[in-house]
Amino acid sequence: MNVIFQTPEAVTQTITNSIAGNISWLLIGIVFFIIAAMIVYFLKNIIVNTVLGLMGWGLLTYMFHIDLPFWASLVVSAIFGLAGLGVMVVLTVLGIIN
Repeated sequence: MNVIFQTPEAVTQTITNSIAGNISWLLIGIVFFIIAAMIVYFLKNIIVNTVLGLMGWGLLTYMFHIDLPFWASLVVSAIFGLAGLGVMVVLTVLGIIN
């Protein structure tokens, strides 16, 4: 099966004949689809959490003038979202961080 000197149509036919009716290729395709769907689902949650955290940080910093440490609060809100930002605000109100 030397595919280097064959036409593209012949190569397609050779590949189709070798995988047609083979159930393992179907299972591999299903597994790849499930993995891709899981990655998209988790990345979507992380991206939404990050965007909401950064928007909340901007709202607290520029609208409500809550004096949070710049880099620490920015990084925490980008990584942990609104939950991290809430912890930073509680720590600031308690006087633990300035």
